[in-house]
Amino acid sequence: MRIHIDKLSIRSTTEEDWEILKTVRLESLLESPNAFSATYSTTELYSELQWRDRAAHKTQYHYILALNGQRAIGIIGGKQSTELEFGLIAMWVNPEFRGNGIADMLINAIKKLAISKGHFRIALSVSQDNIRAINLYSKHGFSCIADWENSSINARPRNQKMECVELDRVIPKFA
Repeated sequence: MRIHIDKLSIRSTTEEDWEILKTVRLESLLESPNAFSATYSTTELYSELQWRDRAAHKTQYHYILALNGQRAIGIIGGKQSTELEFGLIAMWVNPEFRGNGIADMLINAIKKLAISKGHFRIALSVSQDNIRAINLYSKHGFSCIADWENSSINARPRNQKMECVELDRVIPKFA
């Protein structure tokens, strides 16, 4: 489905976006449950205050939304990890809107956010079976590293860790 770019906006969440954030995050977990370490059953239990804090960046998380008018059609998040790297989390685009470059815009937005916070390295964890995601991240300068993470869901295989360094060199000038 092609969308009109004039209706599309990519922006960080604010506290007022807590319900939008909650809706799109739960939608992503229902649609792609094997793509995330978070689960729907755990995430749906967050309180309004927890959602408000997440949307307002009062926690370690920072979320960016892709909006088509007032409807959230994509999400990406970032967080500071213990390794002092910026971690890419929660990347998802509604299947109706895939193939329109929204994932590219979300990844570029999170890279810019990481740079603005003083990071030159961003890392993520992806299922080794999710070839489409691995290809997308590779297109954006991420490469697989010799580091694996165990999935929090025991039935799933370990996740491949990918990283992108020198972020300012891998963001297209037109982004």
